[in-house]
Amino acid sequence: VKLRPHAKTHKSADIGRVQMQAGAAGVCVQKVSEAEALIDMGASNVLISNEVIAPHKLMRVANLAQRVSGRRGQLGIVVDSLQGVDALAAAMARVSTRIDVFVEINVGQNRCGVAPGAAAVPLVQAISRHASMRFAGLQAYNGKLQHMRAVSARREAVAQAALQIQATRDALAAEGFEVPLVTGGGTGAFAIEV
Repeated sequence: VKLRPHAKTHKSADIGRVQMQAGAAGVCVQKVSEAEALIDMGASNVLISNEVIAPHKLMRVANLAQRVSGRRGQLGIVVDSLQGVDALAAAMARVSTRIDVFVEINVGQNRCGVAPGAAAVPLVQAISRHASMRFAGLQAYNGKLQHMRAVSARREAVAQAALQIQATRDALAAEGFEVPLVTGGGTGAFAIEV
C-alpha cells in the first residue's frame, strides 16, 4: 500500500515534498496546469488522475514528462479510451521519455472510466504498442462513496469496487498483462479501501 495524496487541495510543492518525506509515493493532481506548477517547484513524482485528450494539453503533458524524467522523476496520467491512448501516443512521440499510463475503470463514480472487466484489455494492448508509454496499472476511484454517511454502506461500496477491480485484473491476466498497481481511494473511505 502506497499513499499518493491529492495536491488539488494544497497546490503546494513544499507541502508535497513534506508529504513525500513522510513516506508518500508522490502526489496526484486533477489538471495539467496543477502538474506544471508542482513540477516547476520541484515535484518529481506526479500523477494526473484525470483524462486529457486535447492535443495542445497533451503536448504540455509530454513536455512535463520529459522535464521530470531529467530529474529522475516520473509523470503518470489516466486514460479511458482508445482515442485518449492515440492522442497521448502522438504527443509522446515528440519527446524522448516514457510516461506511466493508468487505465481508469468505472467502479461507481459514473463520470469516466471503461466498464470493469474485458473493456480494459484493448486499452492496455494499445498502450503496450508504444515505447513511450508504460502500462502502470488501473485507476479505480469512486468519489461518491467518500460521502456515504454509514460505514456499512462504504464497506459495501468498497467490496463491490474490489470485485470489479478483480474482474478487470483477471481479464488482463487472461491476455498476458500484469497489473502493477491499483490506484484510487480517498480520505472518506481510505481505512476501508486499504
